[in-house]
Amino acid sequence: MNAKSAISKQIFAPHDERMLGAVQVKRRTKKKIPFLATGGQGEYLTYICLSVTNKKPSQASITKVKQFEGSTSFVRRTQWMLEQLRQVNGIDPNRDSPEFDLLFENGFDQWVASTASEKCTFVQVLHHTCQRYLTDKKPEFINCQSKMMGGKSV
Repeated sequence: MNAKSAISKQIFAPHDERMLGAVQVKRRTKKKIPFLATGGQGEYLTYICLSVTNKKPSQASITKVKQFEGSTSFVRRTQWMLEQLRQVNGIDPNRDSPEFDLLFENGFDQWVASTASEKCTFVQVLHHTCQRYLTDKKPEFINCQSKMMGGKSV
């Protein structure tokens, strides 16, 4: 079973949620943490996941999920409601780049996806989800290639 289906099964299914997309990421900049709340560093993989509840009215959210080295299970970390997303920055609209930023009401994260095409797919799903589930105050998508916004690539 690949990581994305395992995340979907372990993290979202028990909460009656459906995972719409996920991208494996690394931080582009090191976050300065004065103390380690996790109780040790250790290596881990980070995924940014997009999910929606099965109950109506549907609630979409973005969740940071981690998998620590040597473990087969995934841990839900931070979660934001889609309404809290203010901006998606694709960094460079003129070339395929794995980098992107997510700006929320209360902060932002700078990410590098494992591949440019994985980022592209995730941003496409994110854009579509925002159009579908957010009625007002949709986030701004800047520096994104038109193919990510549902347009044709040139």
